[in-house]
Amino acid sequence: MPARFIASAGLLAALAFVIVALAGCGSQADEFVTKVRAEATEKCNEGNQAACHTIVQALSDTKVAIESTAPIPVETPACNAGQQDACEQMAVLHSELSAWCSIGNTQACAAVNTGPWPLKWDEPALVDAAKMSCLAGRFKTDSSTCRALEMLD
Repeated sequence: MPARFIASAGLLAALAFVIVALAGCGSQADEFVTKVRAEATEKCNEGNQAACHTIVQALSDTKVAIESTAPIPVETPACNAGQQDACEQMAVLHSELSAWCSIGNTQACAAVNTGPWPLKWDEPALVDAAKMSCLAGRFKTDSSTCRALEMLD
């Protein structure tokens, strides 16, 4: 991968599941989501691949989550090849995006519907295994996987 993409992806990964505390009402959260989506679209149109993989979701009146779908084409083949950690991460990401899709996030729906997702998996069991991986320190507590699990509970 080009270094610039890795740096952009790294930065996005660091921000992948940022919980942003916003003051005020739901309309401010909605405005923030709209602003981030517009900026991501603009950056994507300028060729920033990390921005092309950005999905934003208002979690409440005061919390917004930003997730990246960039790992999907890399981690899915790894999962299909038997790498447990990749399967756990994909299961959590799929669960999170499915939840967002169920409340009308069309970007999340597109990611859920197109993937590519692992061929054979037991998603609930893998989500449970990911919880154990977070608790055991196999995944960093500030990773997008562990943060997503906090929001899914």
